[in-house]
Amino acid sequence: MKNFTYRSFEEKENIEEILKRRKRKINRQQIISIVILVFILGSIALYVGRHIYYTELDGYVHVDTNKVRTPFDIYLDSVYVHTGDLVTPGDTLYSYYMLDLLVDNANPDDEPPMVAVSRNYKLQYETARQEIEVMKVRIKELRNQIAAEDHDIALGLSSNSHKLDLQRQLSEAIARLKALQGELGALRRSRDETKVVFARRNVGNDSTLVPQIYDDARSAQMRRAVSYRLASDSSIITDVKAPIHMIFFKQEEILTKQHLNLEANNLKVVAYVPVDKMDKVTNNSRAEVVVNGDVSFKASVSVLGTRTEMIPENLRSYFSKKNTAVIAIFNLHEGQNVPLWALASGMPVTVRIKNYSIFGANEEEPHAGSPDYLWFTTGKGVMVEEKDGHLVPMSDTLRISNDKTDRR
Repeated sequence: MKNFTYRSFEEKENIEEILKRRKRKINRQQIISIVILVFILGSIALYVGRHIYYTELDGYVHVDTNKVRTPFDIYLDSVYVHTGDLVTPGDTLYSYYMLDLLVDNANPDDEPPMVAVSRNYKLQYETARQEIEVMKVRIKELRNQIAAEDHDIALGLSSNSHKLDLQRQLSEAIARLKALQGELGALRRSRDETKVVFARRNVGNDSTLVPQIYDDARSAQMRRAVSYRLASDSSIITDVKAPIHMIFFKQEEILTKQHLNLEANNLKVVAYVPVDKMDKVTNNSRAEVVVNGDVSFKASVSVLGTRTEMIPENLRSYFSKKNTAVIAIFNLHEGQNVPLWALASGMPVTVRIKNYSIFGANEEEPHAGSPDYLWFTTGKGVMVEEKDGHLVPMSDTLRISNDKTDRR
Protein backbone atom coordinates (compact mmCIF):
# COMPACT_ATOMS: atom_id res chain seq x y z
CA MET A 1 0.00 0.00 0.00
CA LYS A 2 1.38 3.40 -1.01
CA ASN A 3 2.27 5.65 1.86
CA PHE A 4 0.36 8.89 2.09
CA THR A 5 2.20 12.07 3.00
CA TYR A 6 0.34 15.22 3.85
CA ARG A 7 1.94 18.51 2.80
CA SER A 8 0.69 21.90 3.69
CA PHE A 9 0.09 24.63 1.13
CA GLU A 10 3.32 26.41 2.05
CA GLU A 11 5.34 23.24 1.53
CA LYS A 12 3.82 22.72 -1.89
CA GLU A 13 4.77 26.25 -2.93
CA ASN A 14 8.35 25.72 -1.76
CA ILE A 15 8.65 22.51 -3.74
CA GLU A 16 7.33 24.19 -6.90
CA GLU A 17 9.82 27.05 -6.45
CA ILE A 18 12.69 24.59 -6.03
CA LEU A 19 11.65 22.72 -9.18
CA LYS A 20 11.49 25.98 -11.16
CA ARG A 21 14.97 27.01 -10.00
CA ARG A 22 16.35 23.61 -10.95
CA LYS A 23 14.70 23.85 -14.38
CA ARG A 24 16.14 27.36 -14.98
CA LYS A 25 19.59 26.15 -13.88
CA ILE A 26 19.40 23.19 -16.26
CA ASN A 27 18.30 25.50 -19.09
CA ARG A 28 21.25 27.83 -18.45
CA GLN A 29 23.66 24.92 -18.41
CA GLN A 30 22.20 23.64 -21.66
CA ILE A 31 22.48 27.05 -23.31
CA ILE A 32 26.10 27.45 -22.15
CA SER A 33 26.93 23.95 -23.37
CA ILE A 34 25.33 24.67 -26.75
CA VAL A 35 27.23 27.97 -27.09
CA ILE A 36 30.54 26.27 -26.22
CA LEU A 37 29.80 23.44 -28.64
CA VAL A 38 28.89 25.88 -31.41
CA PHE A 39 32.08 27.85 -30.75
CA ILE A 40 34.22 24.71 -30.85
CA LEU A 41 32.53 23.42 -34.01
CA GLY A 42 32.77 26.87 -35.61
CA SER A 43 36.48 27.11 -34.79
CA ILE A 44 37.09 23.64 -36.19
CA ALA A 45 35.10 24.47 -39.32
CA LEU A 46 36.96 27.78 -39.73
CA TYR A 47 40.34 26.06 -39.27
CA VAL A 48 39.52 23.23 -41.66
CA GLY A 49 37.88 25.59 -44.16
CA ARG A 50 40.81 27.97 -44.13
CA HIS A 51 43.24 25.12 -44.72
CA ILE A 52 41.09 23.87 -47.57
CA TYR A 53 40.71 27.31 -49.12
CA TYR A 54 44.29 28.44 -48.43
CA THR A 55 47.77 26.95 -48.42
CA GLU A 56 49.88 28.49 -45.66
CA LEU A 57 53.67 28.47 -45.85
CA ASP A 58 56.26 29.53 -43.32
CA GLY A 59 58.79 32.09 -44.43
CA TYR A 60 60.78 35.17 -43.54
CA VAL A 61 61.65 38.62 -44.86
CA HIS A 62 65.08 38.99 -46.44
CA VAL A 63 66.86 42.35 -46.72
CA ASP A 64 70.60 42.76 -47.31
CA THR A 65 72.40 44.79 -44.68
CA ASN A 66 75.20 47.21 -45.54
CA LYS A 67 78.39 46.36 -43.70
CA VAL A 68 80.83 49.24 -43.67
CA ARG A 69 84.34 47.79 -43.84
CA THR A 70 87.69 49.49 -43.99
CA PRO A 71 89.34 49.23 -47.43
CA PHE A 72 92.83 49.21 -45.91
CA ASP A 73 94.62 48.96 -42.56
CA ILE A 74 93.64 51.87 -40.33
CA TYR A 75 93.92 53.27 -36.84
CA LEU A 76 90.38 54.29 -35.82
CA ASP A 77 90.29 57.76 -34.29
CA SER A 78 86.61 58.59 -33.68
CA VAL A 79 83.13 57.31 -34.55
CA TYR A 80 80.57 60.06 -35.13
CA VAL A 81 77.38 57.98 -35.31
CA HIS A 82 75.43 55.81 -32.91
CA THR A 83 72.96 52.97 -33.27
CA GLY A 84 69.64 54.32 -34.53
CA ASP A 85 71.06 57.46 -36.15
CA LEU A 86 69.71 58.48 -39.56
CA VAL A 87 72.50 59.49 -41.93
CA THR A 88 72.30 61.15 -45.32
CA PRO A 89 74.90 61.31 -48.13
CA GLY A 90 77.92 63.29 -46.98
CA ASP A 91 77.50 62.72 -43.23
CA THR A 92 80.71 61.73 -41.42
CA LEU A 93 80.72 58.15 -40.14
CA TYR A 94 84.18 57.91 -38.59
CA SER A 95 87.70 59.34 -38.76
CA TYR A 96 90.88 57.32 -39.08
CA TYR A 97 94.59 57.30 -39.88
CA MET A 98 96.06 55.09 -42.54
CA LEU A 99 98.22 52.62 -40.67
CA ASP A 100 101.14 52.81 -43.09
CA LEU A 101 101.37 56.53 -42.33
CA LEU A 102 101.70 55.85 -38.61
CA VAL A 103 104.30 53.10 -38.68
CA ASP A 104 107.92 54.07 -39.24
CA ASN A 105 109.61 52.18 -42.06
CA ALA A 106 112.59 50.02 -41.11
CA ASN A 107 114.60 51.53 -43.99
CA PRO A 108 113.86 55.22 -44.56
CA ASP A 109 115.45 55.00 -48.01
CA ASP A 110 112.71 52.65 -49.26
CA GLU A 111 110.16 54.29 -51.50
CA PRO A 112 106.76 54.45 -49.79
CA PRO A 113 104.12 52.35 -51.59
CA MET A 114 101.88 55.41 -51.84
CA VAL A 115 104.53 57.16 -53.95
CA ALA A 116 104.53 54.30 -56.45
CA VAL A 117 100.73 54.25 -56.53
CA SER A 118 100.61 58.00 -57.07
CA ARG A 119 103.18 57.83 -59.88
CA ASN A 120 101.27 54.99 -61.55
CA TYR A 121 97.98 56.93 -61.45
CA LYS A 122 99.71 60.01 -62.83
CA LEU A 123 101.23 58.03 -65.72
CA GLN A 124 97.89 56.40 -66.56
CA TYR A 125 96.17 59.78 -66.41
CA GLU A 126 98.64 61.41 -68.80
CA THR A 127 98.45 58.45 -71.17
CA ALA A 128 94.65 58.57 -71.25
CA ARG A 129 94.66 62.33 -71.75
CA GLN A 130 97.03 62.07 -74.72
CA GLU A 131 94.98 59.27 -76.24
CA ILE A 132 91.86 61.44 -75.95
CA GLU A 133 93.59 64.22 -77.89
CA VAL A 134 94.60 61.73 -80.59
CA MET A 135 91.03 60.40 -80.73
CA LYS A 136 89.63 63.93 -81.12
CA VAL A 137 91.93 64.50 -84.09
CA ARG A 138 90.87 61.16 -85.53
CA ILE A 139 87.16 62.07 -85.22
CA LYS A 140 87.74 65.46 -86.86
CA GLU A 141 89.61 63.81 -89.76
CA LEU A 142 86.85 61.22 -90.26
CA ARG A 143 84.20 63.93 -90.38
CA ASN A 144 86.23 65.81 -92.99
CA GLN A 145 86.57 62.63 -95.06
CA ILE A 146 82.80 61.99 -94.82
CA ALA A 147 82.12 65.56 -96.00
CA ALA A 148 84.51 65.07 -98.93
CA GLU A 149 82.90 61.73 -99.71
CA ASP A 150 79.45 63.38 -99.83
CA HIS A 151 80.83 65.80 -102.43
CA ASP A 152 82.28 62.95 -104.54
CA ILE A 153 79.00 61.00 -104.33
CA ALA A 154 77.06 64.05 -105.46
CA LEU A 155 79.37 64.32 -108.53
CA GLY A 156 79.18 60.59 -109.18
CA LEU A 157 82.87 60.04 -108.48
CA SER A 158 82.41 57.58 -105.64
CA SER A 159 79.99 54.96 -104.34
CA ASN A 160 78.17 54.99 -101.02
CA SER A 161 80.03 51.97 -99.59
CA HIS A 162 83.15 53.93 -98.67
CA LYS A 163 81.03 56.56 -96.89
CA LEU A 164 79.30 53.86 -94.82
CA ASP A 165 82.68 52.47 -93.80
CA LEU A 166 83.82 55.94 -92.75
CA GLN A 167 80.63 56.44 -90.72
CA ARG A 168 81.23 53.11 -88.96
CA GLN A 169 84.77 54.15 -88.09
CA LEU A 170 83.44 57.51 -86.82
CA SER A 171 80.89 55.78 -84.53
CA GLU A 172 83.60 53.54 -83.11
CA ALA A 173 85.91 56.51 -82.56
CA ILE A 174 83.16 58.48 -80.73
CA ALA A 175 82.37 55.49 -78.50
CA ARG A 176 86.06 55.04 -77.74
CA LEU A 177 86.34 58.76 -76.89
CA LYS A 178 83.47 58.53 -74.40
CA ALA A 179 85.06 55.50 -72.75
CA LEU A 180 88.40 57.27 -72.50
CA GLN A 181 86.78 60.36 -71.01
CA GLY A 182 85.09 58.23 -68.32
CA GLU A 183 88.37 56.46 -67.60
CA LEU A 184 90.12 59.83 -67.41
CA GLY A 185 87.65 61.06 -64.80
CA ALA A 186 88.21 57.97 -62.62
CA LEU A 187 91.98 58.29 -62.95
CA ARG A 188 91.78 62.00 -62.06
CA ARG A 189 89.91 61.25 -58.83
CA SER A 190 92.33 58.46 -57.89
CA ARG A 191 95.32 60.65 -58.69
CA ASP A 192 94.01 63.54 -56.61
CA GLU A 193 93.23 61.25 -53.68
CA THR A 194 96.74 59.80 -53.65
CA LYS A 195 98.15 63.34 -53.87
CA VAL A 196 96.22 64.33 -50.74
CA VAL A 197 97.28 61.22 -48.84
CA PHE A 198 100.91 61.64 -49.83
CA ALA A 199 100.85 65.34 -48.94
CA ARG A 200 99.60 64.42 -45.46
CA ARG A 201 102.44 61.98 -45.05
CA ASN A 202 105.03 64.79 -45.30
CA VAL A 203 107.90 62.34 -45.42
CA GLY A 204 111.38 63.88 -45.60
CA ASN A 205 114.90 62.65 -45.09
CA ASP A 206 114.31 62.71 -41.33
CA SER A 207 112.30 59.62 -40.36
CA THR A 208 111.16 61.30 -37.16
CA LEU A 209 108.72 63.35 -39.25
CA VAL A 210 106.62 60.20 -39.79
CA PRO A 211 103.87 60.08 -37.14
CA GLN A 212 104.12 57.04 -34.90
CA ILE A 213 101.16 55.02 -33.71
CA TYR A 214 102.03 55.86 -30.11
CA ASP A 215 102.06 59.62 -30.77
CA ASP A 216 99.47 61.92 -29.24
CA ALA A 217 96.44 61.75 -31.56
CA ARG A 218 95.53 65.32 -30.62
CA SER A 219 98.81 66.80 -31.80
CA ALA A 220 98.80 69.14 -34.80
CA GLN A 221 101.06 66.79 -36.73
CA MET A 222 98.62 63.89 -36.29
CA ARG A 223 95.61 66.07 -37.11
CA ARG A 224 97.09 66.75 -40.55
CA ALA A 225 97.09 63.02 -41.30
CA VAL A 226 93.47 62.29 -40.31
CA SER A 227 90.99 61.06 -42.93
CA TYR A 228 87.19 60.75 -42.82
CA ARG A 229 84.73 58.13 -44.02
CA LEU A 230 81.49 59.68 -45.32
CA ALA A 231 78.06 58.14 -45.88
CA SER A 232 77.26 57.50 -49.53
CA ASP A 233 73.49 56.99 -49.16
CA SER A 234 70.57 57.57 -46.81
CA SER A 235 70.43 54.84 -44.19
CA ILE A 236 69.92 53.96 -40.54
CA ILE A 237 72.84 52.91 -38.36
CA THR A 238 71.93 49.49 -36.98
CA ASP A 239 75.11 48.62 -35.08
CA VAL A 240 78.50 50.13 -34.25
CA LYS A 241 81.02 47.35 -33.73
CA ALA A 242 84.31 49.25 -33.49
CA PRO A 243 85.86 50.68 -30.32
CA ILE A 244 87.84 53.84 -31.02
CA HIS A 245 91.65 54.13 -30.78
CA MET A 246 92.07 50.59 -32.07
CA ILE A 247 93.78 49.11 -35.12
CA PHE A 248 91.56 47.57 -37.80
CA PHE A 249 92.94 45.62 -40.68
CA LYS A 250 91.69 45.56 -44.26
CA GLN A 251 88.06 44.39 -44.70
CA GLU A 252 87.31 44.42 -40.98
CA GLU A 253 83.79 45.56 -40.15
CA ILE A 254 83.42 48.97 -38.53
CA LEU A 255 79.62 49.37 -38.43
CA THR A 256 76.44 48.22 -40.15
CA LYS A 257 73.69 50.33 -41.63
CA GLN A 258 70.35 49.68 -43.29
CA HIS A 259 69.63 51.34 -46.62
CA LEU A 260 66.35 53.29 -46.55
CA ASN A 261 65.61 52.13 -50.09
CA LEU A 262 64.89 48.50 -49.23
CA GLU A 263 64.29 47.54 -52.86
CA ALA A 264 67.91 48.45 -53.56
CA ASN A 265 68.89 45.97 -50.86
CA ASN A 266 67.02 43.04 -52.43
CA LEU A 267 63.83 43.18 -50.33
CA LYS A 268 61.96 39.90 -50.77
CA VAL A 269 60.05 37.20 -48.90
CA VAL A 270 61.53 33.72 -48.74
CA ALA A 271 59.06 30.88 -48.18
CA TYR A 272 59.59 27.18 -47.43
CA VAL A 273 57.45 25.04 -49.75
CA PRO A 274 57.24 21.34 -48.73
CA VAL A 275 57.42 18.98 -51.67
CA ASP A 276 53.87 17.73 -51.05
CA LYS A 277 52.58 21.33 -51.44
CA MET A 278 54.36 22.14 -54.67
CA ASP A 279 51.10 21.67 -56.59
CA LYS A 280 49.71 24.71 -54.75
CA VAL A 281 52.44 27.14 -55.89
CA THR A 282 53.36 28.18 -59.43
CA ASN A 283 55.32 30.97 -61.07
CA ASN A 284 52.14 33.07 -61.30
CA SER A 285 50.95 32.60 -57.71
CA ARG A 286 49.93 35.65 -55.72
CA ALA A 287 49.94 35.54 -51.96
CA GLU A 288 49.09 37.44 -48.81
CA VAL A 289 52.09 37.76 -46.51
CA VAL A 290 50.86 37.92 -42.89
CA VAL A 291 53.15 39.45 -40.26
CA ASN A 292 50.54 39.55 -37.49
CA GLY A 293 46.82 40.14 -37.08
CA ASP A 294 47.17 43.80 -38.04
CA VAL A 295 49.93 43.84 -40.65
CA SER A 296 49.91 42.02 -43.98
CA PHE A 297 50.84 42.81 -47.56
CA LYS A 298 50.57 41.37 -51.06
CA ALA A 299 53.35 39.60 -52.94
CA SER A 300 53.79 37.29 -55.90
CA VAL A 301 56.19 34.50 -56.82
CA SER A 302 59.22 35.64 -58.80
CA VAL A 303 61.52 32.62 -58.45
CA LEU A 304 60.35 29.11 -57.72
CA GLY A 305 62.43 26.07 -56.99
CA THR A 306 65.96 27.16 -57.86
CA ARG A 307 67.29 25.74 -54.58
CA THR A 308 66.30 23.82 -51.44
CA GLU A 309 67.00 24.51 -47.77
CA MET A 310 66.65 22.72 -44.48
CA ILE A 311 63.51 23.79 -42.66
CA PRO A 312 64.40 25.38 -39.28
CA GLU A 313 63.87 23.08 -36.34
CA ASN A 314 61.12 25.20 -34.81
CA LEU A 315 59.10 24.86 -38.05
CA ARG A 316 59.55 21.13 -38.58
CA SER A 317 56.74 18.65 -38.17
CA TYR A 318 57.26 15.84 -35.69
CA PHE A 319 55.24 13.53 -37.92
CA SER A 320 57.32 14.04 -41.07
CA LYS A 321 60.82 12.89 -41.90
CA LYS A 322 61.08 15.31 -44.81
CA ASN A 323 62.86 18.35 -43.38
CA THR A 324 64.00 19.82 -46.71
CA ALA A 325 61.79 22.30 -48.55
CA VAL A 326 61.84 24.01 -51.91
CA ILE A 327 62.52 27.76 -51.69
CA ALA A 328 60.09 30.21 -53.29
CA ILE A 329 60.97 33.91 -53.61
CA PHE A 330 58.14 36.47 -53.43
CA ASN A 331 58.41 40.09 -54.58
CA LEU A 332 56.25 42.73 -52.91
CA HIS A 333 53.62 44.54 -54.96
CA GLU A 334 54.05 48.29 -55.38
CA GLY A 335 51.94 50.94 -53.66
CA GLN A 336 51.56 49.23 -50.27
CA ASN A 337 52.02 50.89 -46.88
CA VAL A 338 53.94 48.57 -44.58
CA PRO A 339 55.62 49.49 -41.25
CA LEU A 340 59.38 49.49 -41.53
CA TRP A 341 59.70 47.15 -38.54
CA ALA A 342 57.66 44.53 -40.42
CA LEU A 343 60.33 44.44 -43.14
CA ALA A 344 63.27 43.82 -40.85
CA SER A 345 65.62 41.15 -42.14
CA GLY A 346 64.69 37.76 -40.70
CA MET A 347 61.12 38.74 -39.73
CA PRO A 348 59.06 35.50 -39.59
CA VAL A 349 55.92 35.64 -41.72
CA THR A 350 53.13 33.38 -42.95
CA VAL A 351 52.60 33.22 -46.70
CA ARG A 352 48.96 32.48 -47.55
CA ILE A 353 48.10 31.30 -51.08
CA LYS A 354 44.61 30.53 -52.39
CA ASN A 355 44.04 26.99 -53.62
CA TYR A 356 42.85 27.91 -57.10
CA SER A 357 43.03 24.30 -58.22
CA ILE A 358 39.99 23.66 -56.00
CA PHE A 359 37.97 26.84 -56.39
CA GLY A 360 39.04 27.83 -59.88
CA ALA A 361 40.53 31.06 -61.16
CA ASN A 362 39.28 34.54 -60.52
CA GLU A 363 39.72 37.86 -62.28
CA GLU A 364 42.84 38.78 -60.29
CA GLU A 365 44.63 35.60 -61.32
CA PRO A 366 44.10 35.21 -65.08
CA HIS A 367 46.38 32.15 -65.38
CA ALA A 368 45.45 30.56 -62.07
CA GLY A 369 44.33 26.96 -62.01
CA SER A 370 46.93 25.78 -64.53
CA PRO A 371 50.49 25.20 -63.32
CA ASP A 372 52.96 27.66 -64.78
CA TYR A 373 56.26 25.84 -64.31
CA LEU A 374 59.56 25.71 -66.07
CA TRP A 375 59.95 22.14 -67.27
CA PHE A 376 63.13 20.18 -67.89
CA THR A 377 63.31 17.57 -70.62
CA THR A 378 66.27 15.22 -70.43
CA GLY A 379 68.46 15.59 -73.47
CA LYS A 380 66.82 18.90 -74.44
CA GLY A 381 67.16 21.14 -71.41
CA VAL A 382 64.74 23.66 -69.91
CA MET A 383 61.40 23.83 -71.71
CA VAL A 384 58.52 26.32 -71.75
CA GLU A 385 54.86 25.34 -71.98
CA GLU A 386 52.92 27.08 -74.72
CA LYS A 387 49.19 27.88 -74.70
CA ASP A 388 48.32 24.68 -76.55
CA GLY A 389 50.13 22.62 -73.90
CA HIS A 390 53.17 21.71 -75.99
CA LEU A 391 56.66 22.10 -74.54
CA VAL A 392 59.23 23.98 -76.59
CA PRO A 393 62.89 24.67 -75.72
CA MET A 394 63.41 27.93 -73.89
CA SER A 395 66.24 28.83 -76.27
CA ASP A 396 63.73 28.88 -79.17
CA THR A 397 61.37 31.12 -77.20
CA LEU A 398 64.17 33.55 -76.39
CA ARG A 399 65.33 33.57 -80.02
CA ILE A 400 61.81 34.38 -81.28
CA SER A 401 61.47 37.14 -78.69
CA ASN A 402 64.83 38.65 -79.72
CA ASP A 403 63.84 38.53 -83.38
CA LYS A 404 60.64 40.46 -82.64
CA THR A 405 62.62 43.04 -80.69
CA ASP A 406 65.13 43.47 -83.53
CA ARG A 407 62.32 44.00 -86.08
CA ARG A 408 60.88 46.75 -83.90
